[in-house]
Parts: sequence; C-alpha cells; structure tokens
Amino acid sequence: MHHIMAEITTSSNTRSKRRPLRHLHLDMTPMVDLGFLLITFFMLTTHLIDQRVMNLKLPLPGKATPANNTLTILLDAKGRRYGYQGELNAATMLQPLGGRTLRNTLHSFQALSAQVEQEPVCIVKASDGARYQQVVTAIDEIQHARIKQFSIADSVSAGERALLFAMAR
Repeated sequence: MHHIMAEITTSSNTRSKRRPLRHLHLDMTPMVDLGFLLITFFMLTTHLIDQRVMNLKLPLPGKATPANNTLTILLDAKGRRYGYQGELNAATMLQPLGGRTLRNTLHSFQALSAQVEQEPVCIVKASDGARYQQVVTAIDEIQHARIKQFSIADSVSAGERALLFAMAR
C-alpha cells in the first residue's frame, strides 16, 4: 500500500467548451520533509546568545571622588587612545596609550591608588567618529586591571578636543 502524506489534486468536473483540465497530482511530502530538515538544521547550528552580564556599581551619596584620583581615557576617530590623570587644566599633557601601554598604565594607576588607599576611577570619553569596538576594548582593559569604578561619556570637552587636535599633528 502506497501512503501519501500530503497531496493536492484537482479534478475536471466542470464542463466547459474550452479544453478540459487534466487531473493534477502534486505530492507535497518532499517539500514537508525539506522544511523539517531546514528547521532541524538551523535549530542545531544556531547557538543561543551568550549574554554577558556586567555588574554595575552605582555611586553612593557622599563625598565626591578627588579629581587627582581619576584617569581619563580619550578615544579619537582614528583609533588612537590618549590619557591624562586628574583635572583638565592648562598644564595637562596627553599621554599616548597605544598597544599594551593602556594595560600597563591602568595597572600602574590601580597600584598607585591602592598605595594612597583610594578607589581608582576611570572615565572613557569617545570623540566623534570613535568606534564602538574602541570603547569595548578600553572597558575590557579597565576590568582586566580590576578597576571597579568607571564611566563612559560620549562627548569630549572643548579643551580635550583641542588637546586631541594638537596630538594629531
């Protein structure tokens, strides 16, 4: 006995003066099989999204963090990184943080902050045109240095922009 799973048939019961319709038989079994094979293939090959969770430590009300205990990392549109410690003033000089320099600087900054028994704070500022990957890399390096307090800013001040422009020359 031949068992058909799915089929579409049409009959020629209608009488017409035109050419009579032929009996049409379309077996849908291969199409259904292919559909289930595709569904199974994509279910087995697609990995579930690996959600990485980052614990955020929100600031508590109280005294403000001293400015000399902050390290600001500036990211420019050409993929370069610069940094300065403390407040931005006329004497501020940007230090290039390319390659492994960022990691070494963050470890040194963390060690110096531990000596004076203060929690280090990093600020990552992305200038116009900076790529998302640059921000992710900077945050990864901050976490690698075990610095718990950091913030991300999507704007660079006019003074910082002038320093970046001077470094680009």
